[in-house]
Amino acid sequence: MLRVAPVSIKRERTIVDAVRRCLVCDWEETRSETEETDVLGPPCSRCRAPTERVRVIASRVEHVPRNPHASALGRLGASRGGIARAAALSPKRRRDIARAAALARWRR
Repeated sequence: MLRVAPVSIKRERTIVDAVRRCLVCDWEETRSETEETDVLGPPCSRCRAPTERVRVIASRVEHVPRNPHASALGRLGASRGGIARAAALSPKRRRDIARAAALARWRR
């Protein structure tokens, strides 16, 4: 039987306030960016050349909100999918699935 590992979605991200210096014109500016942003990152606001992260001033953790539209679509599909699947299964197959689920619970 194929087992799929549950996908873990991070609901938080780390935001840093960093000082960035342009590699061409040496302009320095402070930006808020995610911690995963490359050291050689976004373009300079003056000359559009690449910038490098010089130092991190502060960091904070932000909560990433759920998308309510995606949640609603997921609930809609789940509610219809289970009913349609139950209607398509024969009583013997439903009984076999329930028996396998009960055995799996008792094995733990």
